[in-house]
Amino acid sequence: MALLRARPAGDVSVSEIAREAGVYPNQITHHFGSKDALFVEAAFTLLLQDAERLQSSARRMRTPEAFSEAIARTALVVPSIPLVVRALAVASGNAALHGKIQSAMSILFRQSERFLERTLVERGWVTSHGVERDVRTFWSAVFGAVLMSRAGVPGGPSDIDVAATLTIGTA
Repeated sequence: MALLRARPAGDVSVSEIAREAGVYPNQITHHFGSKDALFVEAAFTLLLQDAERLQSSARRMRTPEAFSEAIARTALVVPSIPLVVRALAVASGNAALHGKIQSAMSILFRQSERFLERTLVERGWVTSHGVERDVRTFWSAVFGAVLMSRAGVPGGPSDIDVAATLTIGTA
């Protein structure tokens, strides 16, 4: 994961990954199936690790608006987001990776939904569109904003109101 965070996936060889992991290259391909599959798994694992940073930034906020702003602002700067965007792009051209993407997104959505549900209950807040829809829309906006920025679209992720995808308010 450290190699993939430091350099573009295309610049990292299976031999390097194996050497860092202390295994043989064929063990990597046997376990993951391909370098692309390893990249997808590593990117989402890093994002799930970064999720604690997102939750921590939002926990301190006392209003629904501040909560939404904090979590959106943090999501746009965690280092794993560009990796996940690249993993999604890699998977879009490789049907063999679709199952891995579906599984990883399902885990991300479930963890995000649990966090948001817990927060809503603890604070007495509500969401007008529902937790599931807010979570899916939020992550779609985050990934889309980063993709557009990395593709050279003028402006940047901060020009997209990701916080507005969370329809959280007081009861």
